Amino acid sequence: MSVILLFTVSSVFSQTVEEDKRIYIGFEGGVQFTKISDSYAFSNLPKSKSGFSTGFFADYKFTDLVKVRVGLYYDNRGFIQQDVFTPIRDSAFISYNSYFATDLNYTLNYLTIPLSIFYTKGNDKFAFYIQGSIYYSILLNAHRTGHTELYIFPEHAQYFETPEFQVAGSTITNYNKEDVYDTFSGNDWGVQLFFGALYHINKKISIQLSPGFTVAFADLYADPSRNSKWSSIYKINAGIIYKIN
Repeated sequence: MSVILLFTVSSVFSQTVEEDKRIYIGFEGGVQFTKISDSYAFSNLPKSKSGFSTGFFADYKFTDLVKVRVGLYYDNRGFIQQDVFTPIRDSAFISYNSYFATDLNYTLNYLTIPLSIFYTKGNDKFAFYIQGSIYYSILLNAHRTGHTELYIFPEHAQYFETPEFQVAGSTITNYNKEDVYDTFSGNDWGVQLFFGALYHINKKISIQLSPGFTVAFADLYADPSRNSKWSSIYKINAGIIYKIN
């Protein structure tokens, strides 16, 4: 009788230990391609730009199929603005031979906090998963590099009332990592979807690969009249996961 009782207690204890082995930590990083929409674009929409994200996360596994994750990431995004606006006008004159051109490279860095839920299916060696996330991002800094050009057709300069339009020819303004933090909204939020694969190296360590995309809902610019968002963020992440208990 005592042997049976001992076996029963040992089995329960063993199951409890296994059930408690649900906490994981990890690190991941990857490349991302970001693009914005902008209602203030003149003739060309802003172009996409490559960036990266990297950070740490912690997982809690509810069952073999379902787990949740919270993370903290350094999130590097950007876009390129190459556009031409014409004609140039003020209250006194309009010139169809004059233009304003931009060639600007914007970089925005965020601290991003995603909360994710996973559905995983696989075996002891390989698994595939779907990851859905909601995220909140805090803008850390923003700057731009490049130049703008205001060209005033020489024969038209004398007819303008605006002083800067009275300068004939090209006026080029250069920017070298100019701080433009106040131009943008201080935060961003949205949803993410990833399709990933896991490879279990052993019972403690796994590696993952997960391509996915982001849909943002927050206004990008601080000016509320400017309708602009991160229209597309495509990324590929790779990471390592460690079971801590």
